[in-house]
Amino acid sequence: MTGTSRGAVLHETGRLTIEEFGLPVIGADDGLLRIEATGVCGTDVAAYHGVNPFYELPCVLGHELVGTVVEIGAQASARWGVSEGDRIVVEEYLPCGTCRSCLAGAYQMCRVFRYGGKSIHSGSGLYGGYADYLYLHPQAIVHKVAPDAPAELVQLYIPLSNGLDWVASVGGLRPGGTAVIIGPGSHGLACVIGAREAGAGTVVVIGRPEDGPRLELAKALGADHVLTTDAVEQLEELTDGRLADTVINAADSAAALDTALAAAGDRATVVQVGLAKGGGGGAEALVDTLNRKVLTLRGVRGRPSSAVPPALRLIESGRYPLERLCTGRYPIERTEEALHANAADPTSIRSIVLPDLS
Repeated sequence: MTGTSRGAVLHETGRLTIEEFGLPVIGADDGLLRIEATGVCGTDVAAYHGVNPFYELPCVLGHELVGTVVEIGAQASARWGVSEGDRIVVEEYLPCGTCRSCLAGAYQMCRVFRYGGKSIHSGSGLYGGYADYLYLHPQAIVHKVAPDAPAELVQLYIPLSNGLDWVASVGGLRPGGTAVIIGPGSHGLACVIGAREAGAGTVVVIGRPEDGPRLELAKALGADHVLTTDAVEQLEELTDGRLADTVINAADSAAALDTALAAAGDRATVVQVGLAKGGGGGAEALVDTLNRKVLTLRGVRGRPSSAVPPALRLIESGRYPLERLCTGRYPIERTEEALHANAADPTSIRSIVLPDLS
């Protein structure tokens, strides 16, 4: 296949340009994807501002994507179980399969640069979702999706699969338990769904007073209570002092981790998702709380591949009003605006870059 592809290239902190790339020659073991939609993730925004380590600049940003296979080699088709014309999502990871992390089954921690963060000087350079086409590398991890599922909803598969995994598998929430989620961004809201799917007895979301629209959406997705000021005190009243069994801290501040630790009940699990920024209680207070409550504190980096198909089936089912998460739609030329949307507009939840949007 001949032609070119646009791509939104991040060169350095705060400098992004739209460039053209030639399409790669596809052999027996790789393929080419025409991108339909790519979501804006917090890690993309962090990379734009120079605070994310998983990027090899310059690179085409964007990794939460869905598209249609337009060309594929015979070996790749057999390995992935997909053919030309199939719609797929592509995980961001490009695991080498031989390093210590890959051999341990933790391919998310492989040090190979991933989609949305791999240099444009590597091969075709088409390793990012804010583009017309994506190169399907032999190491790519792909999943088929229903042909009639709306692309704008399918691009939510990463926060949804993360939410399913972080609440149940990482956070250990049991049916009937109390889940507290701090930070009603797209991942925090996905964790509300994860808690409901895990059979939570009570789901509580903690946000800021200015998070009104997001907290309303949290209730529409299944949250029983949304709290802002004096959140821990209110949580104590709601739970008769037991507090939470599982806490997901999806907010980007050290102070939010303090709130997460305070919201955790005895022997609870706290899952730390967001990047810690700003002042917090410090190591002494953290250790004191961990020991006093006998807490488990766990970090996360993505999700196992097994969490993706359930997320896709959830999207296809239409059981949740996921369209309400999709608040901004941008063509490739306005990628920079999409990256700024959440900070500029408190009602913005999830921006999407759509190559065919005119």
